[in-house]
This record gives sequence, structure tokens and C-alpha cells, in this order.
Amino acid sequence: MQGKLIASYRRELSALDDLQCAGTVTYTLTQEADAFVITVQRDGARAAACMLCEIEEERAGMLTRFLYENAVEPAHTSAILHDLCGSKVG
Repeated sequence: MQGKLIASYRRELSALDDLQCAGTVTYTLTQEADAFVITVQRDGARAAACMLCEIEEERAGMLTRFLYENAVEPAHTSAILHDLCGSKVG
């Protein structure tokens, strides 16, 4: 079952000194029955999804926007959210 869409951002990335490949990354926040889910996906590849439990919608939205504004790659999403939210990430 698909959750309720709360926010979605798309970022066009350009190549930066061989550290980052050009492409499009999508950051999506949805609300499930008992948690929020942040999904980060690059150019249709496999998405990284993290559940946020026991967190307010405003905080989940701020985290999604933080990932977007900092051009966080899917491979780093989980580690960054764990650093910011600790045990609330599932």
C-alpha cells in the first residue's frame, strides 16, 4: 500500500570534480499508518527508504528538505538520518 504523499523534491546534480556524477535525485516524504518514510532515489535506480517512528510531521519534513538541500545521495541517507535521529530511524 502506498502512503500519503507529504512532500517531494527533485534536484538536478552536475558532476563535481569526479566526486559526484550528474543526474537527478528525488527526495520523497510519505506518511504510512504508524510512521513517516523518507525515500531518496537517483535516476530511477534502487531507492533508499528510511522509516521515521515516533516523530512529528514537521520534523520529518525538515529532515527531507535537509537531505534535498544538501544533495545527499541514496547510499548515505540511512547513515545521515541515524546520526540526526538515532533510534527513531527504522
